Amino acid sequence: MALVNIVMMSLAEIFGNVHFKWFAKSQAHHHLIGGLMGYIGVMYFLTQSFMNANLLYVSAMWEGMITVMGAIVAYFFLGERFNSGIQYVGLVLGLVAMLLVHAGGVPGKE
Repeated sequence: MALVNIVMMSLAEIFGNVHFKWFAKSQAHHHLIGGLMGYIGVMYFLTQSFMNANLLYVSAMWEGMITVMGAIVAYFFLGERFNSGIQYVGLVLGLVAMLLVHAGGVPGKE
């Protein structure tokens, strides 16, 4: 169950980040509200994650997911690109790190 909450937390953060980016460009207040709602979702799912797993696991998985999923959204949805191919290698390493952390199992809450 922790993994589902971490995925939802990552999606909520990406939603919030995209809306904050749009707010920064347009100053449209509905994007500010969307960004704030995304981060309220982050807090909810973070709390839920801690009910089933410890901080070490949740933090590592969350950082990996937000890095990989955020990059996918930025690349395909926002049209953003890196300047160097080595930066894409970094994203792949982030994915590998996340898979290795998860392969060890979900440590219980403490």
